[in-house]
Amino acid sequence: MKVLIVDDDLDILNIVRTACENESMETFTAASAEELWTALRAGRPDVILLDIMLPDANGLDLVKKIRIKHPRIPIIFLTARKLDLDMILGLELGADDYVTKPFNPRALVARIKAVMRRSELSGTLDENLAIGEAIVNLKSYTVTKNGRTEELTRREFELLKLLAENPGRVFTREELLDKVWGIDFFGDFRTVDVHISKIREKIGEGFIRTVRGVGYKFALGDQK
Repeated sequence: MKVLIVDDDLDILNIVRTACENESMETFTAASAEELWTALRAGRPDVILLDIMLPDANGLDLVKKIRIKHPRIPIIFLTARKLDLDMILGLELGADDYVTKPFNPRALVARIKAVMRRSELSGTLDENLAIGEAIVNLKSYTVTKNGRTEELTRREFELLKLLAENPGRVFTREELLDKVWGIDFFGDFRTVDVHISKIREKIGEGFIRTVRGVGYKFALGDQK
């Protein structure tokens, strides 16, 4: 597994690099946005650990740009900012997980492995999923509808896939967090709502139904 660690704090870089290499992960480091792009041009990592505050860029802006070129690379934010709004915004923009500083290096490695397991499972799917007039390409994480193509983030894709594979079944927000984000995720239920809203924008409003006071279900045609 190749891990790209992006942080301008050399102590953090060394701690994370040592923890990853102790688990036989190959590591690359970058201390700025400029070094990040250089590293990505040199080769594709399996996962990116991205500090949200870099000297020459904001990680929230960077994740949007990374997702354009590399929609399928898992991204984990490393952040000292603990505001719920920042965390939700980071996930909405395309991050797969976040870890707040200070953190336990072994716990961080466990989060990396969990993200990679979910990534590997998503790579075993058939290529296309038809939802009404929308076609979801499960390899490129894109939605094509009425001649327009938009990209899904990894979380949006996994959430959509779970609901679409179980039409009519009602999932609570807690179940969706556990199945898509993992039982070690420490966010709140608003994270699910944000991602559902984004999916609806891309595929249409009628397919993911809100079950008031409970959660969400996937329904086609006249299903209620």
